[in-house]
Amino acid sequence: MEGERLKVSKRTNTISRFVLLFFISTHIVFLLTSPAFSAEKIGTKVIVRVVARDAQVIGSGVGGAFVRIKNLETGEILAEGKQEGGTGSTERIMIQPHRRGETVYGTFGSAYFEAKIPLDRPTEVEIDAEAPLSYPQAIQKGSKTLTLIPGKDVLGEGIVIELNGLIVNILSPSPKENLKGGEAVSVRAEVRML
Repeated sequence: MEGERLKVSKRTNTISRFVLLFFISTHIVFLLTSPAFSAEKIGTKVIVRVVARDAQVIGSGVGGAFVRIKNLETGEILAEGKQEGGTGSTERIMIQPHRRGETVYGTFGSAYFEAKIPLDRPTEVEIDAEAPLSYPQAIQKGSKTLTLIPGKDVLGEGIVIELNGLIVNILSPSPKENLKGGEAVSVRAEVRML
């Protein structure tokens, strides 16, 4: 019985040494190869679509949207620019029921912002958007945080940022019109989606 315990103890020691040697060699290989991977930055394409809540893509007709992609760890601006294009397919966005994974906003002519970001490792980013740029009184802002993986492009539908709000234009009284206190005022306004 003592001999069996000794054999089991020797086997356990041999297995433990093998496992330890395996982990040490794996660690050494990882340390030697990781700089080679991190030295080369891989261009990663990202599409962002800024849309109005329960409405269409914010297009050039209202000035488009400003988009900024920022590295959350360093604060570095990785890309920024303007979303331009059309409002997308009214039929697909506003009328048809949506199914999971289906393209809703990424149709032909639909507005978007595209960037090619050089990445050498998974990077947590914050994407900020503001729109509609032609109506400063109605500008709304929104953001989304996610991790981008080097070489894993985000295309097609892209990253969708939804903004709440309406564009309100006062038609009358005119801002230049003098109003007297105590008098009734009739207000006319145009209200539409972003």
